[in-house]
Amino acid sequence: MARQALVILAVVIVFGILAPIYKGFGILDARIIAAYACLALLFVAPASAELGSLQAGALAARMGIIVAWGWGLTVLILGTAMVTLNVMARRGGVLLPPGRFLASVLVFSLSASIAVSALAAALGRRFSAAAVKNILRTAFLLILLGLAFGGRVLPEDMSLAVLDRLSSRRGLTHLAWEAAIVAAIIAAALLVLLLKTRAKIQPDGPFAKIPMAENSDEGGR
Repeated sequence: MARQALVILAVVIVFGILAPIYKGFGILDARIIAAYACLALLFVAPASAELGSLQAGALAARMGIIVAWGWGLTVLILGTAMVTLNVMARRGGVLLPPGRFLASVLVFSLSASIAVSALAAALGRRFSAAAVKNILRTAFLLILLGLAFGGRVLPEDMSLAVLDRLSSRRGLTHLAWEAAIVAAIIAAALLVLLLKTRAKIQPDGPFAKIPMAENSDEGGR
C-alpha cells in the first residue's frame, strides 16, 4: 500500500507540477489535455484485471470503486496541472482549457474507463489476471503504434482527415464526444454480459489444489 501511494504521489508530482513548469502555456494544447484525460485508462486497466473472479453484486461495486479512483485521480492530476500553470503565469485571469472541450475529454475519459474496466472483467472470466494485464498492455501499445505510424500506411486522404481531427481543438472535441458514446455502448454491452454470466468459483483454503482421493471402500466394496 505504501509503495502504491508513493507511485501515485510521483505521478501527481511529475504530471501535475513538473510537466506544467516545463511546458508552460504549451500544457494548454488540446492534444496534451486529451492525453491527460486518457491517463485514467492506465490507472483503471491493471486495477480491473482481477474483477473476473467476482460475482455480479461484488463486481459492480468493485468496478465502481476502481473507475471512481482512476478517473478521480486523473481529474486531480489535471486540476493540479492547471493550478501550477496559473501560479507560474501570475496573470490577472484564470488560464483554463475551453469548458466544452474540457467536458468532452473528461466525459470520454469516464466512459472509456468504464468500458476498459468491463473489458478487463470480461477477459478475466477466461484468462488469469496476469494474462489480462498483458492483453491490455499489448492493446494499448498497438493503439500508440497506430497513432504514431498510421499515417505511413493509410491512404493520403484518410491520413489528412485523421490529422485534421487530431490537430484542432474543435476536431478533438467532436471526436471525444463521438468516442464517449461508442465507449458507453461498449461498456453497457459488456456489463450486461458480465451480469448474465457467473464467475468461476475458485476453491479456497490451503488444501484447495489437492484433489480429493476416491474412497475405494465406498459402497461396501
